[in-house]
Amino acid sequence: MRNSYPRLDPEWLITFLNVAECGGVLAASRAMHISQPALSARLRRLEDALGQVLFDRSAQGMALTVAGKRLLPTARKLPKVLREAVEAVDPTAATRLAGPLRLSASTTLADFVLPPLLAEYARLNNVSGLELRVGNTDEVLGAVRSGRVALGVVEGLRRAAGLHLEPFAHDEIVPVYAPDKLPPAIRDQLNTLTGVGDLARMPLLWREPGSGTRRVIEEAFRRRGVSVSELPTDFVLGGTLALRGAVLAGLGIAFLPRRAIGQELAEGRLKIVEESNFRVRRTFSWVTAPGPLPWEMDDFRRWANARMR
Repeated sequence: MRNSYPRLDPEWLITFLNVAECGGVLAASRAMHISQPALSARLRRLEDALGQVLFDRSAQGMALTVAGKRLLPTARKLPKVLREAVEAVDPTAATRLAGPLRLSASTTLADFVLPPLLAEYARLNNVSGLELRVGNTDEVLGAVRSGRVALGVVEGLRRAAGLHLEPFAHDEIVPVYAPDKLPPAIRDQLNTLTGVGDLARMPLLWREPGSGTRRVIEEAFRRRGVSVSELPTDFVLGGTLALRGAVLAGLGIAFLPRRAIGQELAEGRLKIVEESNFRVRRTFSWVTAPGPLPWEMDDFRRWANARMR
């Protein structure tokens, strides 16, 4: 019986997948170690075979079309199928075929949580490459929604439209200051602090809008009866490391995750504002789009879940 479906070369689909996840031809060609003209030719052959344009090309880059978004979940299955085919005839191939890990994480996770996990997993599994994209929570969600990455990691979210969140670890955020660096006038205010209302009137240091840390802190104030509009937001720093540096220099009071300041607390360079009784427990979550994960990303996620227990 004659097959009426167009012939599709697996290399075309793998190329499509790399371009979608890398966000463009240049990055994908580097990841695949092939020239841009060769990569573009594969994409054209795939689009010709399917009779559909899969990417909108512009000066800003390449974005998936509606057809491309429909194809992406299926294309993500292909590496696993090909791997299983090889392993069916060569069971030892599993240790030689681990593909690159490509994911996006919010800054706290990228700075303090993921690096040791990624390093250990890479050593154990002979990982061929790694790309960790760092951004705030909104940027990570955008990367997963667009298909630039299949797996993201964020903090402090309970839901995200069109995406699946899977909790895997917890952390605590606390208000801290540098006792030896804070100006005397602010230290005097701290001595009279009796609760959250007083804390809201202190010089507070904030992450940028779109940050998961900022989002959970604002929500915590709201739950305690303090409107966000009442909070001083004159000092904004883009990133946990910048925020930690500013509070260590005595600029004000910052809300920081314990994972980021354990050493500073132990050494006494930072101190928790205990009188405020303000602590926020938050959840770290994996972020995925509908459909299956690439084999490598799913395996890393499962391994990390077990490792964090």
